[in-house]
Amino acid sequence: MALKLFVSMPEKDVVSWTAIITGLCRASQVDDAWRLFKQMPEANAVSWSSIVSGFQQNGFAIESLNVFREMLLVGIEPTPHLFTSVLSACADLATVSVSEEAYCQLLKRGFHGNNHVGNSAISMFVKTGSFHNARRVFLDLDKPDRVTWNAMIVGFAQHGYGLEAMMIFHQMQKAHILPDGISYMGVLHGCSHCGFVQEGREYFQSMKMDYGISPGPEHFSAMVDLYARAGKLKEAYEVILELPFKPTTIFWRTLLNGCRIWGNTKLGVCAAEQILKLEPYNSSACLMVINIFALAGKWKEVTKMRAQMRDGEARKELGCSWIDIKGKNHLFTTGDEIHPEADQIYAVVELLADDMEKYYLILDRYADGLE
Repeated sequence: MALKLFVSMPEKDVVSWTAIITGLCRASQVDDAWRLFKQMPEANAVSWSSIVSGFQQNGFAIESLNVFREMLLVGIEPTPHLFTSVLSACADLATVSVSEEAYCQLLKRGFHGNNHVGNSAISMFVKTGSFHNARRVFLDLDKPDRVTWNAMIVGFAQHGYGLEAMMIFHQMQKAHILPDGISYMGVLHGCSHCGFVQEGREYFQSMKMDYGISPGPEHFSAMVDLYARAGKLKEAYEVILELPFKPTTIFWRTLLNGCRIWGNTKLGVCAAEQILKLEPYNSSACLMVINIFALAGKWKEVTKMRAQMRDGEARKELGCSWIDIKGKNHLFTTGDEIHPEADQIYAVVELLADDMEKYYLILDRYADGLE
């Protein structure tokens, strides 16, 4: 309706163009938004920001960054607000070179002291594993807020730096910044990755006792993960049984993974049965279940599950990957043939496959000779 009204307007100014583009992006109609943007007689900084942000918010990180580069080429200066979308797009791609390029652009414009930009930059760098850059951004901020501290805590914890996450958490408390649920989620994940079971228990209890924060599903999930990774499967199971809500698949998957690692097939089969009730057609869940059934010697169930996957009853999640070449991002999905250079790419892949086959044939002959 809004698009029809816009098309019927006798006169359109840059404000109306930008408004309809923003509206289409919010409605996830980014193709229509991009088509209209290219028809604009003249786009200003707000118009460019709208389409760059629209692509990023709808999951099109590569397109967002490509439009941002085009914006710079035509001489439009970005705002600090726009950089939050650009940095979020870089975080989605998790590519170090692209992230550093974007950060250099905001450094040139003196936006590095802005908290909103800084928070996005920290999240971007920790997602790419560039922790020295994340620390540098953090230290450049005059007054880090709770969002800033949380970005550091969660980022370090998710990458296995649990001790550092705990240290940052305590530094935040010393700076008189009150932690929230996100802060505790991060530090609990840090304890889980590093096997700090007792510390994790203490943090979990501290939430309610010291700050009145009621634990949510993510905190209970972190506790199940903490116990499961440490081999305390009984405790993990008890957390699930005592949940104040109905457990979702993620809880049973976490327990099942712990059972697989520690060889507890009895409890693992129990978790597997719960997963099948909740997600009988999810391929990744089915694979986890097959593995535990095989460990338990339940070959009849294994055969049944494999037949289900072979017949296509289990949905396979589409995989994707991307690569950055000379500042341009290329996205590929499983069985992708839409890339403009797909024929050349697959030709090279076939050559590599032939070379690998010859290489392994030589190794086999060499091994036969040794025998």
